[in-house]
Amino acid sequence: SSGINAEYGAVKQSKPPPLKNEHLLRSMNFLHVAAHCAPTASTAVNMNEGLVRLKEKHTARLTPDLKRSTCAKCKVLLVPGNTARVRVRSKGGDLFRVVSCALCGVSKRYLVDTENLSIQNCPFYPNTHRISTQIETDT
Repeated sequence: SSGINAEYGAVKQSKPPPLKNEHLLRSMNFLHVAAHCAPTASTAVNMNEGLVRLKEKHTARLTPDLKRSTCAKCKVLLVPGNTARVRVRSKGGDLFRVVSCALCGVSKRYLVDTENLSIQNCPFYPNTHRISTQIETDT
C-alpha cells in the first residue's frame, strides 16, 4: 500500500481525483465557446440561455468572466465594438469599466484593479500590445 509495485519494482501512478460535476463544467464551457462561434446573434442568445438554464438547474456558479460576457437583460454575448460599448470612467479616485449593451442599453460598472493594471491582461483588448509596438517602430 506504499504505492510501489513489489513485483516489478515500479511506482504506481495514482489518478487525480475526479472533478465534481465535470460533465456540467464541460457542457457550460461548450455552450460558452459555441456562443462565441455562432453564425447569428439569435443562435448565440440561445446558447447563452442554455448556459443560464444549466447553471440554474444544477445550482452552479458562473465565473465572473462568464457572467460579465453576457447581457443580463437580453442574454446576448457582449463583444466590445460589436454588441457592447466599453468605456473607462473615474469616480472618487477609483476607475470603473462601464460595459453597455448595444441592443438593449443596459450598462454595468465594474471596479478596475489599478494595482494589477496592465494592457496585456485586459480581456477586452487582446491585440492592443501589437498596435503599440507598430506605433513605436513607425516613429
